[in-house]
Amino acid sequence: MFATIRRYQGKPGQIKEVSRRVQQSLVPILSKQKGFVSYHVVDAGSDVVISISLYHDRAAAEAANTAASQWVQANVADLVGTAQVTVGEVIVSAVGASV
Repeated sequence: MFATIRRYQGKPGQIKEVSRRVQQSLVPILSKQKGFVSYHVVDAGSDVVISISLYHDRAAAEAANTAASQWVQANVADLVGTAQVTVGEVIVSAVGASV
């Protein structure tokens, strides 16, 4: 499994709007990508937002990165700075029991 972590510095007070746009139109794009496992967005405070995507293989993660980058440029570039992107193989993973 491969993960992509994208970190964005948002403009002050814009994280809720970014999250709304992501939920509305980016999530459907990414979740239909071949090899998709999961997608999460974290409000890290101080107008920083982090996304974590999981894919079955590197090719799927790279394809999703291309799609996400294009989406950001077209939909939220006015609200966030350039992403700091990290892609790598997941080497340790744990999942909690369902509650």
